[in-house]
Amino acid sequence: MKLGSRWRLTMPGLGASGCMLLAAVAHAEDVSLPEHPMMTDRFFLGAGIVYAQSNVTANLNTGRVGLGTFVDFENDLGLKKYSPIGQFAFRMHLTERWVLEAEYFSLDRDGEKEISRSIDWGELSIPINAAVRGSTDMDDLRVSVGYSFFRRKDKEIGIGLGAHVMSLDAALTTRNLGSERASQSAPLPVLTMYAQFALTDRWLFRVRVDRLNLDVGDVDGSVFSSGTDFVYQPWRHFGVGLGYRDINVQISSTSDDWRGKAQVRHTGPYLFVSSTF
Repeated sequence: MKLGSRWRLTMPGLGASGCMLLAAVAHAEDVSLPEHPMMTDRFFLGAGIVYAQSNVTANLNTGRVGLGTFVDFENDLGLKKYSPIGQFAFRMHLTERWVLEAEYFSLDRDGEKEISRSIDWGELSIPINAAVRGSTDMDDLRVSVGYSFFRRKDKEIGIGLGAHVMSLDAALTTRNLGSERASQSAPLPVLTMYAQFALTDRWLFRVRVDRLNLDVGDVDGSVFSSGTDFVYQPWRHFGVGLGYRDINVQISSTSDDWRGKAQVRHTGPYLFVSSTF
């Protein structure tokens, strides 16, 4: 009887002690999780330089898509393959789980070269050995709205919808035969996935991927874009980061402004400064 009484008296005490121990462990684990400002602040601003390797291949014709010489603007016309590109980023938590993001860059290049083959570009028929100046101007604004279906103090994973609002302008100019320019602007919708993880109170890792194939009016577009960042934030509202950007866009157009195809690729490391608040 005494043993049974002790057992009956001890079980509630053990249960209460166990609950207190589990609560203490959970509290200790929560306290030990990293607290990075990018995980708690509502706004993020970033600005930096992407040292990008660029390649633009395009054709222009006056009839249906498929005619005209495909021109490699770097190899055929001497445009620089490596260029520093200014890039700007903005992010805002609309609510605890809804996120608005935007990134923007612009790249204008030109070069001149004596071509080693004949080129048909729109109404221009350029013979071999002619001196040709080529230029490409590109602007890309990436916007998206995402939902973080998994969110904790030190990590966030989500999906969303967005678009690359892109404009591309390409021109060939000759001394005696004239010049011809083509331009195209179109929003290219994408599905986006993103994740960020606080590694410590000062270090954070972030990754994002955009992907979609879609027809939009006169434009058939394919987009693959990705970005990875390591952010070091030594002060409450200021950080520095190193990342990598990769964007690959293919466009087929039947509009009056551009009858032809273009493929654009920009890849390179990204060095930036940032602020959260």
